[in-house]
Amino acid sequence: MRNILFINGNSQAFADSLMEGAPDGFSVTCIPASSNDKEKMQALRDVTCTVLFPGILPVEIMREAKSLRLIQLLSAGYDKINVEAAAELGIYVATNGSANAGAVAEHTIALLLAVYKKLIPADASLRAGTWRKSVNVANVFEVAGKTVGIIGAGSIGRKVASRLKAFETEIVYYSRSQVPEMETTLDARRLSLEELLRVSDIITLHTPLLKETRGIIGARELAMMKPHAVLLNTGRGELVDEAALIAALKGGRIAGAGLDVFAPEPPQQGNPLFEFDNVVLTPHFGGHSFEGLRRRAAVAWSNIVKVTAGQKPDFVVGVSAVSLREPRT
Repeated sequence: MRNILFINGNSQAFADSLMEGAPDGFSVTCIPASSNDKEKMQALRDVTCTVLFPGILPVEIMREAKSLRLIQLLSAGYDKINVEAAAELGIYVATNGSANAGAVAEHTIALLLAVYKKLIPADASLRAGTWRKSVNVANVFEVAGKTVGIIGAGSIGRKVASRLKAFETEIVYYSRSQVPEMETTLDARRLSLEELLRVSDIITLHTPLLKETRGIIGARELAMMKPHAVLLNTGRGELVDEAALIAALKGGRIAGAGLDVFAPEPPQQGNPLFEFDNVVLTPHFGGHSFEGLRRRAAVAWSNIVKVTAGQKPDFVVGVSAVSLREPRT
C-alpha cells in the first residue's frame, strides 16, 4: 500500500474527494497545513508523493523529504513553491491542469455582473426594507458593447474570453506571446499592456504571479484606465498594488472592482476596500465548485500513479524535465 500525504488547509471536501478517488494500492494520510515544520518533515519522511492545498512547502522541508518525487498542487497557481529548488532536488511540481478554470471564469463574470448591476447594495437595501431607492439607475450598466481587456491568456483567460464573447463584447488581450485561439476563435486582438488599459471598459487579471507580473497593476496603470473602467482580479492579490487601487477608488479614477484575491490573505479587518459599495469582495474561492473537486482529484491521482510508475506527470511547472531521484539515505 502506497501512502500519499495530503497537507490540507482545513478543506474536508478536498480531503474526501482525494480519499474517495484513491486507486487500488494507495491510501491518503491528511495533516493540517498549520502543522509545524517538524511535523511536516516527519509526515513526509517516507512519502513519494504529496498533495498540497494550499500550495505551500518550504525548501527546507523539501530537502529533508528524502523520498519525495512529486509535489501535486490542487491549485492552478504555484507561486508559493520554489520550483527551481524542487527541480534541483529531483522533485516534480505539478498544477491541477486547469481543472478549476471553468469555475474561476464563471466567478469572474459573477463579480463583473455584481459590480455592474449593483447586486450587493440592492440586496442589502431590500433586506433593510427599502424598495428601489438605494441604487441609482445611472450607475447600473450592461456588459454588451463593452471592451474587455484580458491580462493573461492561459486556460482561465481563454475561458473568460469565450464566455464574455457571448455577452456581445469586444475582446482584447495582453500576453507575453501570441495566443492563436484568442484570435481565430474569439476574434480577440493582442495589444500592449498600455494599449489594453487605455481602451478597455473591463479589465480582468488571469496571469500567474511571477517576478515580472507582481504589481502589474499599480498607480501608473490605474491612471491609464478609463474613469468608468472596472478591475477584476481572480488571479493573485499581489498582481495589484492594493494601496494604489484604494487611492484610485477613493479618487473616483475608476468605477469599481471585483476581487477574489488579496495580499495578504485573509485581508485585515478594517481594510478600506470593505467600505466601497462599488467593490465586490469574495474570500478566494472563485476556483471552488462541486464539479471541480473530482476533476482536481482525478488530475492528482493520474500524476501520482505516473510518478510511482517512474513516468513524468502532466502539468509540470518551472522546468521542462526533472530526473527522478532515487530516495536518498
